[in-house]
Amino acid sequence: MPKGLLIFIAFLFILFVLPKQAFATFDISLTEGSRAIDFGTMKMGEEKMISGRGDYEQQFNFISDNARIWYFKAQLVMPFSNGTYSIPAENFQWMVQEVKNGQGAVSANILMPSPFLSYPALIYTSAGSDNTGTEVKIRLRYKLEIPKRQPAGSYTAQIRFIMVEEL
Repeated sequence: MPKGLLIFIAFLFILFVLPKQAFATFDISLTEGSRAIDFGTMKMGEEKMISGRGDYEQQFNFISDNARIWYFKAQLVMPFSNGTYSIPAENFQWMVQEVKNGQGAVSANILMPSPFLSYPALIYTSAGSDNTGTEVKIRLRYKLEIPKRQPAGSYTAQIRFIMVEEL
């Protein structure tokens, strides 16, 4: 078969068979809690758990109707730092307070603190009706421990929350 004919067939396939637009059929949203996690003023050696909405700090909502397994992950892009000073990543932890409408599995025990990591770490794996349009709500709270010899200052960190779906 001539090369030109193969290119023409490939072009027709792309033009008529593949969809004209691609739409994501899964969604992650932060519906309760602000985009900022604020521990307020803390002292050296202090440990603080925040849960500004009663027993949780933020609620993430997930919807997927692809009938595929999806994963909720978190990554500490930048640890708490102030200039050249930083707080060790293992001192900043997340915990799942509650999962609503979910049939999947939390990677750690509910209410068990897990440290944020510098790579995407698994929080939740979907299952069953999670993959067919049910809105899953995951409520998180956060814990921070300031080292005993940490220099004073205003520290900020950056976290990336991720939803990925199997292809």
